[in-house]
Amino acid sequence: MTLRLPTLMLLTLAPLSTCLAAETIYVVTNKTEGNSVAAFHADDDGTLSLASEYPTGGLGTGDLEIPALEKNPDHPLANGDDPLISANAIAASADGGWMVAVNPGDGTLSLMNRAPDGSLQAVNSVTASDRFPISVAIHGHLVATASVGDSNQAGSIALYRHTPEGLIAIQGSRRDLGARPSTIAFSRSGAFVIVNELVTGKIHSFAVSDDGLSADPIASVDSPRAPAERFHAIPVGFAIGQGDQGETLLMSEARFLTPEFGLREEADKVPQSPLYSWQTSSVSSYVLDDQGGLTLKTADALTGAAMEGGEIANCWVALNADGDTLYTANALSSSISRYSVKPDGSIALEDATAYKDDGELLFFSDMALSPDGDTLYQLVGNTGQVMAFDVAEDGGLSLRTSAGGLPELGSYGLVVLEDG
Repeated sequence: MTLRLPTLMLLTLAPLSTCLAAETIYVVTNKTEGNSVAAFHADDDGTLSLASEYPTGGLGTGDLEIPALEKNPDHPLANGDDPLISANAIAASADGGWMVAVNPGDGTLSLMNRAPDGSLQAVNSVTASDRFPISVAIHGHLVATASVGDSNQAGSIALYRHTPEGLIAIQGSRRDLGARPSTIAFSRSGAFVIVNELVTGKIHSFAVSDDGLSADPIASVDSPRAPAERFHAIPVGFAIGQGDQGETLLMSEARFLTPEFGLREEADKVPQSPLYSWQTSSVSSYVLDDQGGLTLKTADALTGAAMEGGEIANCWVALNADGDTLYTANALSSSISRYSVKPDGSIALEDATAYKDDGELLFFSDMALSPDGDTLYQLVGNTGQVMAFDVAEDGGLSLRTSAGGLPELGSYGLVVLEDG
């Protein structure tokens, strides 16, 4: 459903933190006439404002969602608020000196240099491995991307190398999935690439080398679904932490497809999805070992008390620097949930509504924590806003401010970097 809501510019709703760092928040606008990265500046006094916009050199799809590129305001997967259904559509190098963004309109990836003042300059664009690039990851001099083909049954991943002249495709690194991917990331060690599949719910790990990717996945696991009446897990964004048994993979799970892979027709239950209803979302955790194996640790940890009636459409997550607190953005509930993460990789829900807008009309999409962990930034996909939350010592959230200026529909990705 296309929404026309007022923009809340610089609305202060909570006391400001006393030691906030100045930082820049980057979001991709997805403009059809020329894609760009919008830069919001967060001053050390807590204010937030749209400062600049930098062309990527590629094209966006506007408010049209891939791969169909058809608008249906009444359908929750075609109304324009979530054009890619992915996370990590923009990524930064470890030192913050360069960034890569996807351009789904012309099927390219753009490399951008980042100056000390936070400004960006496009270096080059290269063709992605399929028609619609949706997610990128960076580790050292390597860049991985996941792309969707002409249908939801087609997609691929590939590797690129960053050089002083720009991005260069690593020949022979493309791997076809035979399904639509959602999000890609390097393991913390850089030894593996992790990619999930949107509708199949599968999660794969591929081995990484300077020459490319392993011919086949090192490991593949299915997202959990039980009991029989449980809706399918639709994995989108995920985070990777470090546990005492290996790396910990924390996977979002929207639950909107019935056991028969359909939508449940139930009117007027979900304000943003007026013709259909959804089951409570969840998070599952996995241990990634040093051989690339994936082992399920916690299955289907609900964003609520029961399979029905909880927070819905969890598609994005953010993990704090200590690796013990995970936040989830529940898109169609306009809420953020908080989980505890244990050293063994197990997780538990702490607060289903660490924050909630009771109107449930704000589409909460990409999210990220500031480097110091004091602020959580939330992109609102149907108002063109970024919200900033103060993070308390106990993990609680309070809305500090909100700034607009993005296209009302279609923006994606969110990266936060310290200034200076």
